[in-house]
Amino acid sequence: MLKKFFSPDDFIEEYDFIDIEYMNMHNKKVIISDLDNTLISWDSKRDTKQLTKWLNRMRKAGFDIIVVSNNTEERVKEFCEKLNLQYVAEAKKPLTTGFKKALQKLNRKPEDAIILGDQVLTDIFGAKNLGGAMSVLVKPISKTDAFKTRINRFFERKIIKKLKNRKQFPKMKLRRKIKS
Repeated sequence: MLKKFFSPDDFIEEYDFIDIEYMNMHNKKVIISDLDNTLISWDSKRDTKQLTKWLNRMRKAGFDIIVVSNNTEERVKEFCEKLNLQYVAEAKKPLTTGFKKALQKLNRKPEDAIILGDQVLTDIFGAKNLGGAMSVLVKPISKTDAFKTRINRFFERKIIKKLKNRKQFPKMKLRRKIKS
């Protein structure tokens, strides 16, 4: 039961581990990504050069990228508009409504998507409930979290420990060097 809902299909060190080769290997066309602690630090308002390069490279290769975040409309809109990213804010993950809205905006099916996020209890559990999409957990960018996320992390650590003890949790894949 734990594995079915809380063990990601893959576990990566940084979002840019997902590259053109990775997408093609898994036959995926779209990345539905969380924002805070997945693409940028939860307390940052600015993108990074690394993120901008990655987004440009992936878009140029024809992949769709959309942000699905539980954060406020104001926070998500401000960030995504700067990068010309579509988004769904106040998504209420792990409910699947936000993921479904994102797929609808892009006219895609769950089978086309990788759902990327830093939290097992929201991103991975939501992806597993959606069905058909590939769930990818990313190591959180920041070592700190907002208060409500800290509560989730407490339970998340217990779930991950149990899954690892059962050898039902993927080993983290380390970041590869990016070709410019």
